[in-house]
Amino acid sequence: MPVFLAAAVTLHALAFLLIRFAIPAAVAEEEPEYAVLKLVDVEEFRPPPPPKEETVMLYQRPEASEEIVETAKAVIETDDKAYDIVDAQPEIDYLPQHKISQIPEVPSREVLAKIVYPPIALRQKIEAVVYLELFIDQTGKIRKVQILKDPGNGFAEAAVAALEGVVCKPAAANGVPVAVRFRYPVRFALN
Repeated sequence: MPVFLAAAVTLHALAFLLIRFAIPAAVAEEEPEYAVLKLVDVEEFRPPPPPKEETVMLYQRPEASEEIVETAKAVIETDDKAYDIVDAQPEIDYLPQHKISQIPEVPSREVLAKIVYPPIALRQKIEAVVYLELFIDQTGKIRKVQILKDPGNGFAEAAVAALEGVVCKPAAANGVPVAVRFRYPVRFALN
């Protein structure tokens, strides 16, 4: 039994050494194929020279006449008042909403009465909120409406149309009416 055991251990050690330190067989490398190429002369394309510019005389200067004609000078009298040119509408400086002490009051009932629910959205039973930025001047008139978030389906157009002609109570900063940029949501909900 010990002979078989010694033979098995020797065979395993020999197999381990042969596998561990085996020299890989040489791999035959493919030799590249060589070919003879024929060189060809190539001519470069050279564009023709640009055409020469010709100077064309469009008009001829009239020759001075020998006769001198004098004309009477007319004097126009005007009043000596100075007039200042004033812009029709000065540019309004709209304050951001966080710089005012009293927000503008938009008449919500009037806006709700003027809202027309978009027919496409009504048929599909869609509800939405449109976020607008209103540019309200010192008198409370809405000068410009900018759409911040448009959910589509005609909601934004309906909201802008409902605010057309609406006059608000103006915003105030320290008790003085001021022009302001005011964010205003318009909610469209089905009953």
